Amino acid sequence: MSCWIKWIWGAAVLVNLAIFIWFLVGATSNFQKSLDLVGMPIMLLCGIPSLMINMISVVILIRKWHSSLSVSTMIYGGVFILILMFCTPAFINALEHSVKPERVESDPVSRTSDQKYEYNLEIINMSQRNNQVNLIVKEVSDQSVKKTIPLDLDAKEIAAITTGPGSDWQWTVLEPTEKPEIYKLTTTEKLGMHKVYRIDVAEGLTQEMK
Repeated sequence: MSCWIKWIWGAAVLVNLAIFIWFLVGATSNFQKSLDLVGMPIMLLCGIPSLMINMISVVILIRKWHSSLSVSTMIYGGVFILILMFCTPAFINALEHSVKPERVESDPVSRTSDQKYEYNLEIINMSQRNNQVNLIVKEVSDQSVKKTIPLDLDAKEIAAITTGPGSDWQWTVLEPTEKPEIYKLTTTEKLGMHKVYRIDVAEGLTQEMK
């Protein structure tokens, strides 16, 4: 009986720890954001208690693995197993409600004044630490030629973005310069910040202009 309790207890600890780590990584998008209103209560009510129980369980199992468990220890083990079994589905349920698909926001497609390129700005996961701001450029003469040019811009610096109405608005303006394939990208007031970039469309390179 004691041997079976130890094996079941150990399995419950391993499964719970694995699901807990999966929940923590998934609910925070690989630690790129904070826990939301679903994940935080689960963390407080189930995560921290189960983590403490797992730590106590590991110590007990290591010390008692080669000896018999007392009746009181087996009772504690049974209680711990039940708690861990209760917490594990809670982690899975919270993860299903916390994990969200990648959020992409963009402005309408515009054309450069020389009619060579169509472009628009994409902001990916604006509120997360792993946010990305990309300039999407397509050749007007060949729509299959598309370039995604990352900008050195932290989306969390954007105070507030505005949109519309309609499609006659832009977050950026891409203008040709005297040099072929070198363009000047300027953010508009609708992006909530002022930035100017030198864009090498051919090489896909950017440089912020101070």
